[in-house]
Amino acid sequence: MQVKDEYSYWEKVVSDKNFPCHFGTIAEKKGDLRYFYIENHDLSPLPNVLREFLKLPRENEHNKHALVVFVQPEIPEQSFDYYENYFWNILKYLHENDEKEWNANIPTDPDDPLWEFCFDGEPIFVSANMPAYKHRITRNMGKSLILIFQPRRIFADITPKAIDLIRSKVESIENLPIHPDLGRYGDESNREWKQYIITDDNNPRKGVCPFHPKS
Repeated sequence: MQVKDEYSYWEKVVSDKNFPCHFGTIAEKKGDLRYFYIENHDLSPLPNVLREFLKLPRENEHNKHALVVFVQPEIPEQSFDYYENYFWNILKYLHENDEKEWNANIPTDPDDPLWEFCFDGEPIFVSANMPAYKHRITRNMGKSLILIFQPRRIFADITPKAIDLIRSKVESIENLPIHPDLGRYGDESNREWKQYIITDDNNPRKGVCPFHPKS
């Protein structure tokens, strides 16, 4: 029942006409999104699930396929730091169980503006939603920590203008300025990992990326 409840809330929000990312709304309606649910902190099935999912965008790069992973809700609700650590631990687990080498075209250093998380040879933008977002409300999608895996290839035909429009809608809904860590992939001042989990206020993230690739 819990799985159904989390998806039902997600589907209601993403399908709403006021949802700021129209690409997500279209993908939901077209059936381009795939879903997985992590129960009892068991990450062991996730690497194979992600491998199977990545076959879809490779077979049809014109569809905006994304994998939405729900983590079983914590009771009681946990802190922002807890969910953030959980998020990075999931990416570390996937990396440790990756059967392929890191994509040779993607830097392994997260401090490089061209860095992106890679799995199965595929660069993937991964974003987090969580109940601990109290100000950045468009990133609060229910009781679960939610990871959205979007292969970098699906962004190829999305224009900067379209991204700016989405961010303007978010700004209007949240009544907050566009977060200072949100930039454009490849820009010298951009650090992609900071966009995976933005802070809940308007302060840029400090420090280094929690993710470290295998030697």
